[in-house]
Amino acid sequence: MIVDVHENDSAMKSELVAALYATPGTIFIGTVTVAAVMAASALLTGDLTFHVMAGAMVAIGLFRYLSHRHYKGIHLGSASESQIGTLENLAMAGAWSTAALISGFGCYAILRYPYEPVAALAIAQTIGYLAGISGRNSSRPVITRVQVLAAATPFTLALLWTRDPAYLVIGLSVLLTTVLTFSSAQVIHEIFLARLRTMRELEHLAVNDTITSLYNRRGFMREIRHMAASGLPVTLISIDIDRFKSINDSLGHDIGDALLQGFSETLIAELGVGDIAARTGGDEFMVATPRDAEGASALAARLVMMLASQRVIGGRHITATASMGIAPAGCAASIDEALKCVDIALYRAKLDGRNRFVMYTDAIRDEHEDGVALETELRDAIRRGEFELHFQPIYNPRSGTATMAEALLRWRHPRRGMVSPDIFIPLAERTGLITVLGSWVLGEAIRTALSWPRSVGVSVNVSARQFDHGHDIVGVVEALLRMSGIEPQRLTIEITESSLIDDPDHVVSRLVALRELGVRIALDDFGTGYSSLSYLAHLPIDTIKIDQAFTQEIGTSRKADSLMNAIAQLAHDLKLRLIIEGVETQEQLTVIEKHAVHGIQGYIFARPMTADDLLPMIGNRVATGRMGSARSRSGSRKPGRYSQVA
Repeated sequence: MIVDVHENDSAMKSELVAALYATPGTIFIGTVTVAAVMAASALLTGDLTFHVMAGAMVAIGLFRYLSHRHYKGIHLGSASESQIGTLENLAMAGAWSTAALISGFGCYAILRYPYEPVAALAIAQTIGYLAGISGRNSSRPVITRVQVLAAATPFTLALLWTRDPAYLVIGLSVLLTTVLTFSSAQVIHEIFLARLRTMRELEHLAVNDTITSLYNRRGFMREIRHMAASGLPVTLISIDIDRFKSINDSLGHDIGDALLQGFSETLIAELGVGDIAARTGGDEFMVATPRDAEGASALAARLVMMLASQRVIGGRHITATASMGIAPAGCAASIDEALKCVDIALYRAKLDGRNRFVMYTDAIRDEHEDGVALETELRDAIRRGEFELHFQPIYNPRSGTATMAEALLRWRHPRRGMVSPDIFIPLAERTGLITVLGSWVLGEAIRTALSWPRSVGVSVNVSARQFDHGHDIVGVVEALLRMSGIEPQRLTIEITESSLIDDPDHVVSRLVALRELGVRIALDDFGTGYSSLSYLAHLPIDTIKIDQAFTQEIGTSRKADSLMNAIAQLAHDLKLRLIIEGVETQEQLTVIEKHAVHGIQGYIFARPMTADDLLPMIGNRVATGRMGSARSRSGSRKPGRYSQVA
């Protein structure tokens, strides 16, 4: 990124003027030295002129000191053009008057006392001054050139006027020095500008993002601290692009960068006076605004809607949503604490499903802190073995026998009691601990199934995170099958559509590998997603399980009954087993048994139970509707069997 530097822009003028006043110490020492030399000359000769010159030098020094005091009293960043011009004129007047006085001192001493010690003092002083000019006032070459001409021209003429061979040599040397200094002044000025340009570029890069041109984190922190210091209320909005990494990885960094630029343009367009925007991370943006909570919520609502609009980038139609957290002004005692609050709110927005904003509250903070504590306890629970498996049998409606049992993970917390899977499973997925838990569940479920009749299999739910590239689920299952000796077809792996969101090709390849081991694959929660029918055509599955949310509608809705009939016919045509979950009432059971289903699971037969409770009843039969009819006709039905098992 190139930062334009022009001598006429206000920022550049401020920098140039600052350079003119950058060495007050050097000017003070030089003034004292010249005045002392002039005073010494007066003592050596008793000449009143030297006394006058020494006094004039002191006066010029005082003038330059007062000029510097005036400069220090002006803030260059907000100075007007006339103020900057006055500072330049004062610096020029001080520099040129000094040059003229020193030149006059040298000329007078040479012409009046050509062969006395005072002439040597004057020559040394004047040449030393000329030598010092070449490296000073590089921000304004005109000052250097006028200084050189004012000091060197009369002095050189005085040397030549004496016609003394030694003075002639000195005069020619001074003349050469003058020519070189005069010609190099512009070169030195260009070097100064190049250095200044580099410094300004580095300063710009230090506080600005190169892709979006917004502030970066450092610049944003500087600005919001200025806002807080000035007494303005500071409401923070943290914005995170949902699943940006998958877009960046799959479509390329060019597309990702263009998406970031598009987000920043949308963001800027929605901001008002006093709002500050920044890109603080790879896919993270921040906004600081003096608005109150209601105004910030209205802004966030617009941003959620605007940022989710479809964009055409590189010929591709891309839709990316954003999650946002809001920390209202006054929610914390400091900016650093407010940043923690806005991170908590953003985290909650992601947990709640993304593509939304969440306002920080004390209740959300308490829930977050409890979640952090629970994460630590979850790690300890794995180490201490606080997890256990419960099993819910799945019955064949024709025979009434259990053909399979679904393994359900439970956490018996020593202080909290039984922790709901709805709480700890998402937590385990977010932290990556699900791979450890999932492997344990597979091993424990297989070990337990070995104690059942060989006709009864076990079904295990597998998380999407267990299909990550860093976790070899196929290797885990293969090793467990080999060590246990269980028949592979007795193990069913249950997956949901969420497993296929991030990397469907990789997941399908893992499922194919599992099928090749002989393991069965079931698509769980069928009927609740958006793409289940297309998955039936492409996934290597053996079984579909109707979600209990759909089951609850059966028997109460004609549409649900018709859909159930269609799903059953579809499963039959595709040669897939069909299992119905969540069957709780006799009415639901009666309707379901009219269809060709292979398994029924629900509270009507059995609730989830421990392995020890399941083992005695795993071989028992339940009284399904079909069995009940058959037994009624034969007169052989045993009373109490259904209630005993259920």
